[in-house]
Amino acid sequence: MREEKQQLSEEKQELQGVSDRYDRVVRVLGENVVEDAVQQDIREQKALEEKRQMEQMPKGSIHERLAWGARKSEMENQQRKKNKTQNRGMER
Repeated sequence: MREEKQQLSEEKQELQGVSDRYDRVVRVLGENVVEDAVQQDIREQKALEEKRQMEQMPKGSIHERLAWGARKSEMENQQRKKNKTQNRGMER
């Protein structure tokens, strides 16, 4: 019990340090800036996770695999078009 109490006490101190730093960041940058940054990071992480899941071929029937292939191909084509448009803007 004592060992567990010591571990919890150390963890509490670490978390208090994180909380104190977070409060300082909010004080320096402002609540809106910090919240916007956090929400942006959440969106980016979600998009990255969805991309990772999309890259993994399903282990289902051939129809599911074909549908996955079609979706992935369409996403890649959209990205190529987007990159091409961006590159055209850089040439001017």
